[in-house]
Amino acid sequence: MEERAAGHDSDTWTYQLPDQWFGIVTPIRGVCQIEGRENGGWLNTTLGPGEVCLVAPNNLIRLSRTPPRRLPFEVVYVRLSVEILRRALDTHTTAPVRDVSELQTLRAFDPHVASMAQALLHARKTGAGERYALSAAHYLAEYLLHPRRDASPRTGGLSPEQLQTVTTFMSANFSSNITLDQLAREAGLSRYHFLRRFSAATGKTPLQYLTELRLEAACYLLAVDNDPVSQVGRRCGFPNAEHFARVFRKHVGCAPSQYRQQGHLASSPGAGVTASS
Repeated sequence: MEERAAGHDSDTWTYQLPDQWFGIVTPIRGVCQIEGRENGGWLNTTLGPGEVCLVAPNNLIRLSRTPPRRLPFEVVYVRLSVEILRRALDTHTTAPVRDVSELQTLRAFDPHVASMAQALLHARKTGAGERYALSAAHYLAEYLLHPRRDASPRTGGLSPEQLQTVTTFMSANFSSNITLDQLAREAGLSRYHFLRRFSAATGKTPLQYLTELRLEAACYLLAVDNDPVSQVGRRCGFPNAEHFARVFRKHVGCAPSQYRQQGHLASSPGAGVTASS
């Protein structure tokens, strides 16, 4: 794992990884436009707090300020050794991917990796050594290959490929109004069979799983972002402030505003690369 700091004053920043590195990009201040290849074509989206971009070796991404005011942003870059990822992949025959390149995604919500990135940055600034970086690299490799261990398939459930497809779709679209029909189509099943097999695979209904994703997102944004509570709720897929507050209190045990005041934010070990614009 390598660490490097970089900055620039222009409106666009281009970043390309050499063949021995896998990249993780996540904002730690503000939001930015990000452009890169996904599913064979070029896509453009906005990357915000708690969201990550995973970049396969030899792939290029472009970051730019968000219009219309082109506000400043700051991101953390984690460069992870492809060799470590491949070793981890070789030891896990149940991993949902067969090659490192399949981990690439332009935008996904992953507050765990986003929190790790901030911890990595702090560790770098405080002089963490090579042993720390190596341990963090192995941890990240394991996590990227098995991001949600509680969703491992069980008897009678979805196949690993179906489960990966559906949970990835949920993570990428949790802020939208996701329907059971949409999820069933992603898995290639009828509504009835999808609901039964998803519950068998995860021990949760699709709504329970999706609600957990949305609350995880809300907790992260409440801790690191200054947007009004009602706006945080909308960004996380809750239709209105009242519904957000009711669900949040039921599952977390306090109101969203109280959670923000308490400043809960988890952190994890790692190592990182920073860039700001």
